[in-house]
Amino acid sequence: MPGASSIKISESVKEGLSSLKEHPRETYGDVIERLVRQTRGGIQSGHIPLQYVKINGTIRELYHPIDLSFEVEDGEYIIYNNEYHLLVVAPDLYRGLKEINAQFGENWNDYIERAENELTPGALHFRDSLLSLFTEAI
Repeated sequence: MPGASSIKISESVKEGLSSLKEHPRETYGDVIERLVRQTRGGIQSGHIPLQYVKINGTIRELYHPIDLSFEVEDGEYIIYNNEYHLLVVAPDLYRGLKEINAQFGENWNDYIERAENELTPGALHFRDSLLSLFTEAI
């Protein structure tokens, strides 16, 4: 294996590394490399609750916050929620959340502002999901 070398590690460290394997065939080198990347890069994934959205120029509080997942890959933030059809890639969380809000607004226009008779049964179900996020009628 090019670039590989042997290092001596204690049994307790070896056991600790084994417990951190994401799959059985992952090598100790892979585990160590992943840990180094996470340590240097800070938080690599997490969740953010989306509590407010802007709809037709008005900021509204969600009765049921949307759980947004995020991952950092190659310096870009991937922010998503599959249930509400939200997905963006952005250089930072600020821009990503701004774009998520814009996508929510697009979903609102496509599913709420449109006449019900123009929507499929699946789209009507999604419409109901969007409306259930709010306590008051909009």
